[in-house]
Amino acid sequence: MGRSASAFVWPWTRRSGGAETEGERRWRIFWSYIPDWVLTIFLWAIFYLLDKVQGYRRLFSVTDTSLAHPYAEHERVPVWLLAVTCGIVPAVIIILYAAIIQRSFWDAHSGVLGLVLSLGLTATFTDIVKITAGRPRPDLFARCQLPSTLTSNPTHSLTSWTVCTDTSLLNDGFRSFFSGHSSFAWCGMWFLILYLAAKMRINNRQGYTYKSWLLLAPISCATLISISRTMDYRHHATDVIAGAVVGILGAWYSYRQYYPVSGGPDRLRFAGSGAPLAAPQSYKPYSPRIARPGSIKSEDLPLHTNPAPAHGHGGYGDSYGGRPSTDPLNRGEFYGDGTGAGGLGMRPGAGAGTGAGAGAGAATFGRNGPGATSEQAETVPR
Repeated sequence: MGRSASAFVWPWTRRSGGAETEGERRWRIFWSYIPDWVLTIFLWAIFYLLDKVQGYRRLFSVTDTSLAHPYAEHERVPVWLLAVTCGIVPAVIIILYAAIIQRSFWDAHSGVLGLVLSLGLTATFTDIVKITAGRPRPDLFARCQLPSTLTSNPTHSLTSWTVCTDTSLLNDGFRSFFSGHSSFAWCGMWFLILYLAAKMRINNRQGYTYKSWLLLAPISCATLISISRTMDYRHHATDVIAGAVVGILGAWYSYRQYYPVSGGPDRLRFAGSGAPLAAPQSYKPYSPRIARPGSIKSEDLPLHTNPAPAHGHGGYGDSYGGRPSTDPLNRGEFYGDGTGAGGLGMRPGAGAGTGAGAGAGAATFGRNGPGATSEQAETVPR
C-alpha cells in the first residue's frame, strides 16, 4: 500500500509532537513575517505601475488663472530627495535608536516594517486617487501650450486636453489632487514622530521642553516639503492639506499595528488617558506573534484596581499613598503568586499585599515563584 501524501503545512505553523526548541520558535517567527514583507513590496510594485497609467483628465477653463502658473523645470524637493529625507532617514534613525538605546532587534524590526508599510499604503492610495480625480495642476497651461487663438471656452462649455499643442507633459499635468510629496512626507515624518515621542515618554507630565523641540524637526521638515509644492506650482493649497491628512492617517494606522496606544480596549488594559501615546508601554512594540509557551496575553491582564486575589491573574493594588495604581505594565515582568498562575503584587507605599499574588512583600518586584511573566522584557503582550 502506497504512502499517503502529507498535508501541506505553513512554515510558521508548529508541527505536532515534542517540545519546541527556542531555535524552532525563532524560525517560525521569521517565517510568519515573510508575508508582511512580501505584501509591502507588492504595494510598492503597484505604486510603480500606477505611476505609468494615464488617468482621468478633467475639463478646464482657459480663463482660469489658477492654472496659468509657469512650469518649474527644477523642483525644490525632487523625488529622490523626498525618498531619502522621509523614507531612508527615518528608517536609519529607528534602527540606530533600537540598536544603541533600546538594544532590541524586535523594536528595530517592528519600527522599520511599520514605516515601510505606512509609506507603501500611503503612496499606493495617493496614486489611486490621483489617476481617478484628474485635477489639473496649477501649471497646466504651461504644460499644455494652448493655441494662441484660443482665448475663450466654447459656448456654455469647458475645454478639454485635446486642444493642447504639447502633450509630452500632460500625463502628469492632471494629477494635482492630492499631493504625493505632501502625503509621503507627512507619513514618514509622522511615523518618526510617533516613534520618538513614545521613546521619549512625551506624556510623562514632566514637561521637558527639549522633547518638543526635537519633535518639531520632523514636523517642520514635512511642512516645508508641502509648502515647496505650492512654490513650484505643482499643487494647489488644498492638495497639500489633503495629502498631509492622508499621510498622518497612514502613519497612525501602521504605527498602531506594531505599537500600543491608549485608544479603544487598550485604554483599560494600559490605563492610558485616551490621548495618543499616553499608554505607559507605548514605547515598546507588541510581542512576536508566536509567543513562548505559557506567556501571558493581553486579555489576561488585570482590568481593575483591586488587590491581587489568592490565585490566578491578580489585580494591581494601591500605590503612592493609597491612590489606585494605573500602570500594571510599567515593568517588564509580572509578579507570580508562587502557584504558577501568576498575579500582580502590591506597589510600594501600600503595605503588604492582601493576597498570595503580592508575593514575598510589597517592595519585592522580582518574580516570586513560578508565576507568569511577559513574553519579552522589551515587548508588550498582545
